[in-house]
Amino acid sequence: MTTRDRYMLELEGMLTIIPEPQRKEWLYDYYIHFQQAVENGQSEEDAALELGDPKLIANEILLGYRVDQAESTSSFGKLSKAVFATVSLGLFNIIFILGPYLALAAVLLALWAVAASIGLAGLAVIAESLLNETFSMPQALTVSIITTAIAILLFIGLKALTASFYKMTLKYLKFNTRMVKGHNK
Repeated sequence: MTTRDRYMLELEGMLTIIPEPQRKEWLYDYYIHFQQAVENGQSEEDAALELGDPKLIANEILLGYRVDQAESTSSFGKLSKAVFATVSLGLFNIIFILGPYLALAAVLLALWAVAASIGLAGLAVIAESLLNETFSMPQALTVSIITTAIAILLFIGLKALTASFYKMTLKYLKFNTRMVKGHNK
């Protein structure tokens, strides 16, 4: 098996999660690189060295793929995969991407839980008033309306905050991707 075949087999093997037509299109450039190198009198080994480690290339391609998926679907699952793909590129990314992402995502999740709890508190006041007559029904309804209104306002604000967090994370991942690709060239 030639150096080109081994290199391309390794690279393609790490990209199996990418749909085949897209994967073939992206790998075409690497096949062309080997072909042009041989035409210019360069050995396949030199061409492989020039390209660099196939694992690093695969990680960069997967990062771009994951970021594109997250951008097109607006799914936190896809965004998380993009963040973890970024982390695979080095220790720097573990510290400066994964840590802040997990911390901010946890804060967002906690804020959503608080908003839901405030909304449920209004129902709890009504139930408590019906069962134990803690409040008169007009008082219970007033407290319920107030907590529901606060919960609705929180949900509206959190929806905007969550969308901003998503967009800012994508922008940072794209920036980081450009930095990594620029650093490796």
